[in-house]
Amino acid sequence: MIVCKFGGTSVQDAAAIRRLGDIVAARAAERPLIVVSALARVTDGLLQLTRHVALGDLGAVDVGLAQLVERHRTVAAQLPGAAKAMDQILDDAAILLDELTAALGRALTAREADALVAHGELWSSRLVAAALAGRRLPAEWVDARDVVVTDGRHGRAVPQRDEIAARAAGRLLPLLDAARIPVTQGFIGATGDRVPTTLGRGGSDFTAALLGAALRAERVEIWTDVDGLMTADPRIVPEARVLPAATYDEAAELATFGAKVLHPATQLPLVKERIPIVILNSARPDGAGTTITAESPMWSEERPVRSISFKRGITVVNIRAPRMLGAFGFLRAIFEVFERHETAVDVLASGEVSVSLTIEDTSRLEPIIEDLAALGEVWTEPHRAIVAVVGVGIRHTPGLAARIFAAVPPANVDVISQGASAINMTFVVHEGDGPDVVRRLHRAFFP
Repeated sequence: MIVCKFGGTSVQDAAAIRRLGDIVAARAAERPLIVVSALARVTDGLLQLTRHVALGDLGAVDVGLAQLVERHRTVAAQLPGAAKAMDQILDDAAILLDELTAALGRALTAREADALVAHGELWSSRLVAAALAGRRLPAEWVDARDVVVTDGRHGRAVPQRDEIAARAAGRLLPLLDAARIPVTQGFIGATGDRVPTTLGRGGSDFTAALLGAALRAERVEIWTDVDGLMTADPRIVPEARVLPAATYDEAAELATFGAKVLHPATQLPLVKERIPIVILNSARPDGAGTTITAESPMWSEERPVRSISFKRGITVVNIRAPRMLGAFGFLRAIFEVFERHETAVDVLASGEVSVSLTIEDTSRLEPIIEDLAALGEVWTEPHRAIVAVVGVGIRHTPGLAARIFAAVPPANVDVISQGASAINMTFVVHEGDGPDVVRRLHRAFFP
C-alpha cells in the first residue's frame, strides 16, 4: 500500500480536487491511503475567528464562518457527488457557531483553538471522500482522531507512535485489505480520551509519515504545488532546478532551515522502516518529483552541494559570561532556560565564555532574556536570516568552506555553525542581505 498526502493547494478548489481524483484513480491498484490538508487558506480563516471571538464581535464571527462554509459549498457544487458532504459540514458549522458564541469576549484556550482549527481538515476530507465516491472510487471517510493518538500538548502535540500503529492496524488496514480507499485528515489528532489536538502548522506531512510507518507503506507521496525539492527557493533564484533525489538527512536539514516543501519531522517515522518519500506536483502529476531515501545519491567534488536554504525572521541571542571560564554546566543552564520557555533553538555557536544561538519564535523573548541575565551579559540581534548550504558532499570535499564564504561578501556573517551530521554549513546574515547571498551561492555551485 501507499500513502498519498495532498496539501492545501492540492485541494484548494474543484479543479484541484478533480486532479486529485485522477491521481488516486491511477493508483487505485496500489491500495492508497489518502491524507488531506484543509483547503488553502481555510486554517488561517479559522484562526481569524479566534481573534473575533476574543474581541466579542459576533457579527464578524458569523460572517467569517459563513464565508468558510460557502467556499466549501461552492467547491462541492462543482464536483459530482460531493454535495452529499455538505449536510455534515453544515451541522458541524452550526455547532461550531454555538460554541464560539458561548466564548465571546475571551481568548479561546489552546484546547478550544485546536478543536476549532480541526474543522478545516475535517471538512476538506469529507469533500474529497464524497468527490471520489462520485467518481465511483471506493472511498471511505475516516476520522484521524480515532487513529492519530497524541499527548495533550495543544498546538504541537507529540504523537504516540505505538498507539497509532495499533489503531491504524485496527481501523485502516481492514479497509485497505477490502480494497477500500480511506480518506483521512492530516494535522489533527486526539489524546487517548478523545480531546482534539494538532501537530503544528505543516503537520499533515507528519501525519502521512506516521501512518505510512505504522502500515509499512511502500512509499509516502507528498503532493504539493512545486515540482519537488529544489536547489534553492525559486522565488529568490528563478533558475533553481529540481533535485531528482535526496537523503532523509538532507531533506530534514532543508526543511528545518527554510524549505517549505516538507515538514521537518516528516522523515523521522520512515527512517527505521526505510520507506521512501516522493515529493510531487499535483498540478503536473507526470513529473518525476524528488525521491527521498536513506541512501546517498551520487555526488562529486564538482557538485558537493545539494541545495541552499534560507530562513527569514531570525533573532540571534548572545550570552557572554567570563566567570564561566573552565566551569561546567554553562550550556546546560542556557538550554534549561529555553526548555522552560518552550522555545526552539535553530543554530548554536559556542566559545569558552560565550554562546550565540538563534530563535525564530520571539513570543517569549523577554522572559528568556531575564532568565539568561542571571548567567551573564545578554544581547540580541533581530532581523537576521539563516542560510544553510546542504549536501552529503560537504563532509567529503576539501576547501568547500572557502568556496562558500567567498560568495558571501559584501554581506557580513554573524554566526557560523556546522551540524554534527556534517552535511550542512549554516551561517547567519542580516535579513536584508540574505536573498543576494543565496543568489551568489547558487551561481557558485550551480552554474
